[in-house]
Amino acid sequence: MTIFVLEIKAEFENIASVSARPDNEWSIDLKNPLNDYEERKAVTIRASELQEMENEHQAPVNFAVKWEGANKMSTLTIMNAGDKALKGKKKQPSNAPRPVVESETWTPVLAVDCRGVEPNGWNKGEDEFTVESTGGSKFEEGVDFSDDWCEYCEKSEDSVGINNVEWRWTTL
Repeated sequence: MTIFVLEIKAEFENIASVSARPDNEWSIDLKNPLNDYEERKAVTIRASELQEMENEHQAPVNFAVKWEGANKMSTLTIMNAGDKALKGKKKQPSNAPRPVVESETWTPVLAVDCRGVEPNGWNKGEDEFTVESTGGSKFEEGVDFSDDWCEYCEKSEDSVGINNVEWRWTTL
């Protein structure tokens, strides 16, 4: 079992917290770690959507694929912050709002348990995150990190923004 963590960092303007939506639909690219030519692009996974495995003793997973020539299925399962395998780890992903202390800090937003499959891309989509401004306004719709994002906080009469979003996959 290898645990991969999707981390993001960005420049924040008047942002108090950013959190992944609880039932987010993630679009990620996956590859076969045993060769360079087998991959699946834009695989959509959601924590609430589970696939039962043929082996009744195996827990349900969020994604399964049988690579060419493989004897068994390769799987990916979205992990929650409370999962035993994540206890005591520094890179705890969470759907809880994360205070933004400073810009340009890598923050974990998703952890996946991978067996015979490796994530190698993230296709940023709309409405994956909830953003709260320092003025107290919450933005849940139209939050799109595929480009710079900005809004207006009516409570503080200030602009808010998230710019230069970067991402990376790391392992625990």
